[in-house]
Amino acid sequence: MPDGPIDLDLRKLRYFVAVAERRHFGQAALALHVTQPALSRQVRQLEHDLRVELFTRSTRDVALTPAGEQFLRDAKALLAASEAAQERARRISAGDDALVVGFMLGTDVSLALNAFSGQHPHVSIELVRLRWWSQARVLLDGGVDVGFVRPPVEADGVDLLPLYPEHLTAVLPVDHPRARDAKVALAALADDPVLEYADAAEAWSAVWNADPRPDGTRPGHGPAFHDMEELLGYVRGGRGIAFVPNSVAAAFPRSDIAYVPVADVPPGQVALAWNGARRSPLVTGFVEAVRAAVRVRGTT
Repeated sequence: MPDGPIDLDLRKLRYFVAVAERRHFGQAALALHVTQPALSRQVRQLEHDLRVELFTRSTRDVALTPAGEQFLRDAKALLAASEAAQERARRISAGDDALVVGFMLGTDVSLALNAFSGQHPHVSIELVRLRWWSQARVLLDGGVDVGFVRPPVEADGVDLLPLYPEHLTAVLPVDHPRARDAKVALAALADDPVLEYADAAEAWSAVWNADPRPDGTRPGHGPAFHDMEELLGYVRGGRGIAFVPNSVAAAFPRSDIAYVPVADVPPGQVALAWNGARRSPLVTGFVEAVRAAVRVRGTT
């Protein structure tokens, strides 16, 4: 093992990520506009520096070792943090007042944004879509300053302000026996395989996929999906049913899909989240504006 930490070359990290994502040195070299021998040397040097084998190589394919799988996750986070740090430095150098606000599909951000902009009209706001599998990472690495997320967020250092509850809606084919129900109980869906949120943390799936069920049973597992288009395609094709927050269902009305509220599952939560170690005056101002907006919403 190395005697101490080494200085990681960001270029080598980018080379490693390119190969790891494509599982092919030739394709990665083309994407990076470098020769394949040069790319291979850089990756070999990275492995030498780390004293860790990141890939297993054969004449036919390239595969990540367990250490390589972990290093890929960490390398992506390091590269994202580096890019975010550079962008923040450029904004500060240019004298720009800007806030990057993350949001998950269906989350209600308009009241908070209007409240903050009313108090800070000189601050520009950039909106960035968050995904369930990366909402914590982008907050910690600085990809966004604050984010509207759906807990649980399993990460040390992320502070949360609960905002409002969200109930679950079942996504069913229109010919499903329960498609015309006003509400549906989970027991009525016990025989239906449930689509899985790809790469979701176990605790996150437990809340947003009702898995396990309140009685302790587990649903059958259908295919994993990454976005609503994939989800709807699987449901239409009869590969399974799905559960989504009611606001997400409202954003995708379709004649060939039935959305039925689930009657017997506690609601999830939408929260505002930020990196507690990087709470700037703008982040503090946004949190306070959101807190005030929540109080206003609660009295109207």
